[in-house]
Amino acid sequence: MQTAPPAVTASTPSAPNPTSHLRPGARIPRLDFLRAVSAGIVVIYHSGYVTVPAGFGVLTFFVISGFLITHLLLRENDATGNISFRDFYVRRSLRIFPPFYAYWIIAIALLLARHANIIWPQAICSLFYVGNYYQGLHGYPSSLFSHTWSLGVEEQFYLVWPAAFAFFRNRLRTFARVLAFLIPALWLYRSFLYFKGVAEPYLYTSFETRIDAILVGALFSILLHLGAVPRLIAELRRPRYLPITVTALVLSILGDGQLGFGYRYVVAYAIDPILLILLILQLVETPSMDWMDARPFAYLGAISYSTYLYQQIVIPFVTKVLPDQPKPLISVVCLLVTWAAASVSYYLVEKPFLGLKERFTARSVRADR
Repeated sequence: MQTAPPAVTASTPSAPNPTSHLRPGARIPRLDFLRAVSAGIVVIYHSGYVTVPAGFGVLTFFVISGFLITHLLLRENDATGNISFRDFYVRRSLRIFPPFYAYWIIAIALLLARHANIIWPQAICSLFYVGNYYQGLHGYPSSLFSHTWSLGVEEQFYLVWPAAFAFFRNRLRTFARVLAFLIPALWLYRSFLYFKGVAEPYLYTSFETRIDAILVGALFSILLHLGAVPRLIAELRRPRYLPITVTALVLSILGDGQLGFGYRYVVAYAIDPILLILLILQLVETPSMDWMDARPFAYLGAISYSTYLYQQIVIPFVTKVLPDQPKPLISVVCLLVTWAAASVSYYLVEKPFLGLKERFTARSVRADR
């Protein structure tokens, strides 16, 4: 077995601040809050508030996924001197597949019981996590499976990322340089497709046009681990910049809504992931934001995956039961019923399998997921 590279410590000149929540091995706070907010944004959008930036909520999930998965791989590499492909894929399967396939079966059963039309090619593509390409190539047909496109993007990332990480795991600085080149190349590629007139649903859902957001999260995780550009990162993560970052994100979200697809695919999807990473860094380092770690937010973050899944079933049901009620009431009821359904999924499906997942996690990296 190859020996592990020396861990970055506080005595290393380029090491991260040892008091930081983002030091290697530390649990990362505030992520559950961001997950909860992102899932809530998607529910509110689908409940009728079409001006709410649901796409921004999905983008947040992408950035967090890249950041956290890479963080965990870095910890495993430091702790064991290697990464286990088997354990990685078993952990991901136990985390992702049970709630998703339970949802898929329930959705099919409901559609069959109602004698509703089932777009079987879409359902089958969703079943195998390639629904993003079905959606992109068929004009984004709306159904109980249309939202699973984002799960396809993430699952495709999980398929390739461990191999890429393993190849560069002892050359992390080179890896960071490769990502720093690849991410802008993907920005340019998406812009090229947009100006060539590629259909908007494809730009929104395909792996190659959305993976850059996940890679931005992964790159920053590697940079933090290495203690690279320490002065710049230390300065950017200061809480005093939090209002600037939030303002920039709000302006970009407004621009997405007002300036159209050109701004979204050429500008917003390039800068928003970076702003989101800065937001995470600054939230983590801001003591006055400790309220975000409160147990209710932590719980809503824990059930955010099932929240995202079941809102597609709950919202049509609620809007049919409450057809003439005020829109704010419908949105609140949709949130509450979705959280209730997500809680059932979490306790009956997710939690038992999450317990099994711990068997495939090195003891030294079990503090977080």
